[in-house]
Amino acid sequence: MVGNILVVTNQNKETIFIASRDKDNPFLIQLYNRLNTKIGEIKLKNNFLKIYSIETNGKEVATINALPMIDMKYVYLSKINWNIIGNLVVSNYHVTQAGEEIMKVQPTIMSQGHPGLEIDIDEMDNGPVGTMVAIFLDRYIKVPSLKPETDVDIGFKSKLSFFNFKNKC
Repeated sequence: MVGNILVVTNQNKETIFIASRDKDNPFLIQLYNRLNTKIGEIKLKNNFLKIYSIETNGKEVATINALPMIDMKYVYLSKINWNIIGNLVVSNYHVTQAGEEIMKVQPTIMSQGHPGLEIDIDEMDNGPVGTMVAIFLDRYIKVPSLKPETDVDIGFKSKLSFFNFKNKC
């Protein structure tokens, strides 16, 4: 895989997922399990309207409309009926479905002092989609005060080295 790679680990530092951003197509992020089998991807579905598609096992499970934003507090993911509420700009939010909390995301400092995200997901079945949602919101939300990366020119919000993944099951 050529491009940026992000490793998602659990609390025991075991690799759960590996995400890869394609160097030639920065709007494509692919998610692999620890056996290097592709299990999902985020891709640009409509460039004009800035609609992104999240797919797992070859089927679209959600779409996200990415709008220029400064203070975004609410996102609705189509098809899976997930609502994301909170401070998305600083990656501190929770995800609900039918009033039940599915996932919480908050910034954290990892063991070696690197910035990271702590992702709490209630059911492992929601793990791949929840992880891709967290990657999407962390990577694609633009913060006006930051200069975009010159090689990609899409204004990635942060440069997290890895995620910390928690599963409550």
